[in-house]
Amino acid sequence: MKLSKQPYESKDVVEVYEERYIHHPLQAEDINFEIKTIEGLLNSEDKWCDVACGTAHHLRKAKGSFERYGVDRSHLMINQHIEDTDYKVNYFIEDLLYFNPGTSFNLVTNFWFGYSHQETLNDVLKFFEKMIDLTSENGTIILSVHNHWKLFNRIPRLTTDVDSQFRLDALQWSYVEPSTNDVYKCISPHKELIIETFRPHFEQYDLIEYPRISAKELLILKGKKRCN
Repeated sequence: MKLSKQPYESKDVVEVYEERYIHHPLQAEDINFEIKTIEGLLNSEDKWCDVACGTAHHLRKAKGSFERYGVDRSHLMINQHIEDTDYKVNYFIEDLLYFNPGTSFNLVTNFWFGYSHQETLNDVLKFFEKMIDLTSENGTIILSVHNHWKLFNRIPRLTTDVDSQFRLDALQWSYVEPSTNDVYKCISPHKELIIETFRPHFEQYDLIEYPRISAKELLILKGKKRCN
C-alpha cells in the first residue's frame, strides 16, 4: 500500500469513480439535493465555477442556461465523461491554488471534499481563500463540509483546561481505495474553522443537513461583500 495525496491520477480509480461514488444508491439522494440547490440559486446569465470538479457530474447534469466552468488538476477525471452532457462546460486543468482565470463567478462550489486532498492544513485554507477570491460581489459559495460521524458536533474547536486554551483545527483521516488498495490521506478542518474562514466575506450563511444522515453538511454563503 502507498500513501498518496493524488488519488485521481490512476485510470483504475477514474474509470469506476462515478459508478462507485456518484451513482451509488446511497449517494443518489445527496447528489440530487446538491443539484437542485444549484438550480435554485442560478439565473440564466450567471457564471458558475465548480472547483476540484472531478468528473464534473454536477456541471454536466444541472439544468439551466447559465455559464459553466470546471477546475480540476486531473485531466483523467475531466475527460472521463466529458461528452455525457447537453451543456457546454468550460474546463481548466489546473491546481486551484494557482488558478487565475481573470474573471469572477456568481456561484462557486465544491463537493466531495476536494479540499481535503491538500498537502497541509494551510493549503486547505488557501483552497477556501481561492474560492472566496473567485466569487463575484454579491455572489454565492456552496461547500460540502466533511463531518464524518458528526464528530465536529460533539467535539468543540475551542476548549479550556488549566487556564490554557486548546484548539482542534483539523482532523487527518485516510481511506482505502478499493480499486487500487492504496491509502489516501486527507485533511478536514473543524467545521467551525471553515465557517470562521468564510463568514467575514459574506452577508449571510446557512449550514444545513442533507436529506439523509451522511458524512457531510452543506454550507451556503450568500452576498459576497465588496473587497476593500
